[in-house]
Amino acid sequence: MKLTANFKLEEFTNSLLASRLKIDNSVPTELMPNIKFTAAKLELVRQALGKPIIITSGYRCPALNARVGGVATSAHTLGLAVDFHSSFGTPKEICQRLIDARVEFDKLIQEHNQWVHISFSSTSNRQQVLTAIKNSGKTTYVNGLI
Repeated sequence: MKLTANFKLEEFTNSLLASRLKIDNSVPTELMPNIKFTAAKLELVRQALGKPIIITSGYRCPALNARVGGVATSAHTLGLAVDFHSSFGTPKEICQRLIDARVEFDKLIQEHNQWVHISFSSTSNRQQVLTAIKNSGKTTYVNGLI
């Protein structure tokens, strides 16, 4: 199902872990407006980068979210967040470009210098920027890009 010019529903629901564990990661009907909202926002991300983005984690049903260690309140479970990468550059370069281009988001996280997490909200755009780092085996979030 095509959501926007460049994004399909399958990109949001595809999960190798869900397939392997036989978890149904289908988006409930009531969350489809969120998925469409996020896809529209991702068009602006793609435009700012001038390059395609590859979604590595989009919607996560509660069972899948629990299996990947996500917090119960994760925006992924609402269809309002994605993890991605792009040939534009490193996760830090991607984040900096989105900040410089004034792309609206709720939260932007450079995750372990491996991927970018971005979430959106229809009610607030906190423009919160974080960097996730491993500290003694635990993930720690620090403000800003480092």
